[in-house]
Amino acid sequence: MKFRNTAVPFLLITILSILPLINIFLTDKLVHTHDGLVHLPRIAAYFKALQDGQFPVRFAGDLNYGYGMPLFNFIYPLPYLLSSIFLFLGFGLVGTFKLTISLSYILSGLFMFMFAKEFFEDLKRAFLVTIFYQFATFRIVEITTRGAFGETYTYAFLPLVLYGITLIFKKFYRRGLVITSLATFLLIISHNSISLIFFVISVGYILFFAKRKKDLIWAFIAVSLGISSSAFYSLPAILEHKYTYGDLFMKDVYLNNFPSFKNLFTPNIINSPMFWTGNVPVQIGIPHVLTVIFSIFIIIRRKIDPTIKKILIFSLFIFGISLLFMSPISNIVWRKISLLRQFQFPWRFLSGIVFSTSFAASSFLSFSFFKKKWIYLSLIFIIIALSIPFWQTKEGYDQIDEKYYWNFPLNTTYYGEADVIWSAGPAKSYPKQRVEVIDGSAVIKGFSKKSNLHIFEVDAKSNTTLVDHTQYFPGWRAYVDEKPVEIEFQDINYRGEIEFKVPKGEHNIKVIFTETRLRLFANLLSLFSFIAIILIGVASNNFKKILRKYRS
Repeated sequence: MKFRNTAVPFLLITILSILPLINIFLTDKLVHTHDGLVHLPRIAAYFKALQDGQFPVRFAGDLNYGYGMPLFNFIYPLPYLLSSIFLFLGFGLVGTFKLTISLSYILSGLFMFMFAKEFFEDLKRAFLVTIFYQFATFRIVEITTRGAFGETYTYAFLPLVLYGITLIFKKFYRRGLVITSLATFLLIISHNSISLIFFVISVGYILFFAKRKKDLIWAFIAVSLGISSSAFYSLPAILEHKYTYGDLFMKDVYLNNFPSFKNLFTPNIINSPMFWTGNVPVQIGIPHVLTVIFSIFIIIRRKIDPTIKKILIFSLFIFGISLLFMSPISNIVWRKISLLRQFQFPWRFLSGIVFSTSFAASSFLSFSFFKKKWIYLSLIFIIIALSIPFWQTKEGYDQIDEKYYWNFPLNTTYYGEADVIWSAGPAKSYPKQRVEVIDGSAVIKGFSKKSNLHIFEVDAKSNTTLVDHTQYFPGWRAYVDEKPVEIEFQDINYRGEIEFKVPKGEHNIKVIFTETRLRLFANLLSLFSFIAIILIGVASNNFKKILRKYRS
């Protein structure tokens, strides 16, 4: 099988990637997934915060029964930012969720092909590797069973990072740096934990395949710029995590989510729940298991090209490490390392296996048997066919009242990831009044609320204490007639709420959510990093123009 036009495989990958998504769009209902119903109110909350002028978005003002919460200070922002584009274009919440998650899947195929084509310089190998990547069982499960909104985007941006690094290895230094930096940035803001797995893979790829010291330097500068570009999100998410209940409630989640080897390796061609772990199909998949077997056989028994051998060793190393972290043997490591516990589910390391086995799938073409046109096409067909049982959800569909999710009362987290430690936990009902007089005598009027700004007037008959029924988080400030006043947030009767004093008289009150010094520093670090990336990109283009002019 030969591709006479490089555009043909891109088109084929797009068409084939649409196939598992068709069921999603055959109904106006929402496919019932583990997380789908959580993402709808988050999409709505993020969009409303953008409309209120928040950027970066950090505080979801209407969730948690109107008390609000710093949800987006900790939750990956990229899928919600992209969702806002679809909402702006007029799509509803359900349509937006479907389009956003589907876009991630299509992009992952296109970016994987770009990387594989650049790396192998062989369209046939690149296409095979991409099909393995797209139709790995767990890739489909992430969409149709889990509704993993952010994780699906990490699968798109890992190959884009590797594509940029490969350009650096081929001495396209500035172009490679720009692509690698931007792709690393997008990877990090796509998902908290899976992005870390893929980041480690990216670093391993640099160390394993760089041939020159200059390549190493440029690649690590590119990755570093990507990290610093994401500082607006990653620094507060890491350093302000101590203010939440996350560590307390997530510390033991991993214990019941180690998949058995039986569930991982048993062919589950009908997607039987018998081989699930925690309601999740965790099969590696027949083609991908065969890839591992072939890879080991080739390394031991055959004389092969050193580059292919390097690919297989690299892939098998990732496979082995991923398998180790999914095994109960690694329990002691999970128990000792709090960062690892943030992954929640050991089977998330299947993402590493998906990539490593797909990358190693080029080993099939080390056998002349698989190079035959009809054998090659049959292999492609079998890979896709074996994934079909996972295209259809086992949980059915949900009829969605979108108005409810636009005004969602709960907090959308499972393990206290964004519940602040000085509160009494998630709210249980709406407050009777948004602002309440708890000491003294006063009349409140003209109350206006945005997610990040509350404005009202107070006619205080005496010195008065007010409580704004909003969950306090560093950054909230109160002003009386434009003058800052101290906020108390540890009153035992109003735990974690914004409390402040107002003197006697008529006053204009403003309660506003602002950036702390840490967040302001993180924002500036991101801004300057983007400027550096742009300048490098512009310098690259100008240099090429000067060079062409000189040659002419």
